[in-house]
Amino acid sequence: MLIALVGLIVIGAPVFMAMAGASLIHYWETGREATMNILTLRMFDGMTSFTFLAIPLFLLAGEIMSRGGLTDRLMDLARALVGHFKAGLAQVNIASSLFFSSISGSAYADVAAMGPVMIPAMQKEGYPRGFAGALTAASATLSPLFPPSIVLIIYGSAFSVSIGALFAAGLTIALTLTLLFGLVTYAMVWRYGIPTHGWMGMRQLGRAFLKAGIPLGMPIIVVGGILGGFFTATEAASVAVAYGLVVTLFIYRTIHPRDLIPIIRQTAITSAAITILVGVAAMFSYVVVRRNIPTQVVDFLLQITQSPIGIVALIVLVLLIAGMFIDRNSNLLLLGPIIIPIFTMELGFSDVQTAMIIISALGVGHLTPPFGGTLLTASLVGRMSVAEISRFAWPFILIKVVLTALIIAIPALSEALPRFLGFGGV
Repeated sequence: MLIALVGLIVIGAPVFMAMAGASLIHYWETGREATMNILTLRMFDGMTSFTFLAIPLFLLAGEIMSRGGLTDRLMDLARALVGHFKAGLAQVNIASSLFFSSISGSAYADVAAMGPVMIPAMQKEGYPRGFAGALTAASATLSPLFPPSIVLIIYGSAFSVSIGALFAAGLTIALTLTLLFGLVTYAMVWRYGIPTHGWMGMRQLGRAFLKAGIPLGMPIIVVGGILGGFFTATEAASVAVAYGLVVTLFIYRTIHPRDLIPIIRQTAITSAAITILVGVAAMFSYVVVRRNIPTQVVDFLLQITQSPIGIVALIVLVLLIAGMFIDRNSNLLLLGPIIIPIFTMELGFSDVQTAMIIISALGVGHLTPPFGGTLLTASLVGRMSVAEISRFAWPFILIKVVLTALIIAIPALSEALPRFLGFGGV
């Protein structure tokens, strides 16, 4: 079955088709009609869970807020907060991505929204163009960790982990990564001789907060509501859509009712791609468990090393390599059924810590060729080659690898906030 899976991926089949094909191998080997019925039911259950409904709703909310022209308001706030620091505009890039990630939940949307503004602005101020592109691509990787992240919702709905716990853990990890990005950016920029701008003052800061207050209200309500236990992730997604519609249609009037048709169309296309992937992954997960593949993988790893740390290192290495060739969502659903039981049942990691390890390790692939999703998007937006960006990307790649190691070594980094808020999975 695994040979069929790898073979289909190597010849260029989409990941969902490779997982479906590998699952059908199990049916052909059993030769029972009941097996096909179970596989079909598993796929249908994966696509129709109540929790999964949050994904298209959050995608719709993000699309509404993004097309509503809220980027400038968030960027002005970031400039007022950190623009006067050393490497100010670079720090603005990071802060803007953090703010925007709380609305979009997507790394690609982050690059597409921030790149056309930040890359030329940084280049004009004297930053190397490749550095501007690399920083934009790297800071966008905060989105899959910061709530309401689509990646976290997919993980929680696919592997039955509390989305509230994942949001709480992701919030901690995203803020840690923001700090690390800020420090490495400062270290990289000091030798460029970039001018430092003065502080705008409390009045300008207050104005920036007022302008960005309404856009920032959505993540505060959504994330606060979930973490506070006021509503579920799916209910929060509905609130986010309603909030986005009120803000863009009636308060700012940046979207006309006729604009909702292309917004809904784009959301439907993206949701359909995720839905079929999640459905097939549920079927594939059933086959993986039935064939006892996680135990077989552990036995194979034990032949290489008896050390639990060695096994974890080998798994993380597999995740880093897989992220270079396949996008994170596909990898999550492809490798999750195999890797998660090893972490939780064999090695004793909690569900939440396991999730953060896997998502963080796979996130490195956003910045590594040949796939490098945000890397490629930044090169298109900034009209430069991937090689030009890659020259400056390696420190950010190293930081993300270090973050993964920290998550492994310090369980409290991912578990402290979910435990404090009383969520499961820790």
